[in-house]
Amino acid sequence: MLRKEVIVDTNALLIPGEFGVDIFYELEMLGYEHIIVPKKVLNELNKLKQRPDLKGKEKRAAKIGYSLVLKYVHASASRQMPGKHLQGLRGRGAEPHRCKVTINEEEGGGEGEIDTDEWIAELALKKKAAVLTNDEKLRRQLSKAGIATVYLRGKNRLEENG
Repeated sequence: MLRKEVIVDTNALLIPGEFGVDIFYELEMLGYEHIIVPKKVLNELNKLKQRPDLKGKEKRAAKIGYSLVLKYVHASASRQMPGKHLQGLRGRGAEPHRCKVTINEEEGGGEGEIDTDEWIAELALKKKAAVLTNDEKLRRQLSKAGIATVYLRGKNRLEENG
């Protein structure tokens, strides 16, 4: 059986803080065993959480997303899956997580700086992985390229397309 991988976009990492949805649990329930967070995405999220003009819920969502990635990556590396810090996420945080979460260190692009969305599309094609994103434009682009997408549906769950 092929291992299902999913690449996570920046806006998807805001979902836990904005909607209280445990995206890691939801991805596991959809059958994904490996969650990949590109370094470019983590850097974008870090910049977002440090922006002085970002206030309230958006800033909180960026901080939550950033810290969750680091906690899951650490937990995956040590084989101890987090649970306690997720208690506020739709009651699903107590569930054990078995999926692996890693940061993809590749920069991509070669000549010049490549757009994060383009980099995610390239990485998805290369790895034959799905992409978790709420960006409509990116979802259409990925769909045209035959790449499966996962997105927030009804503000309370993730759904797979393709």
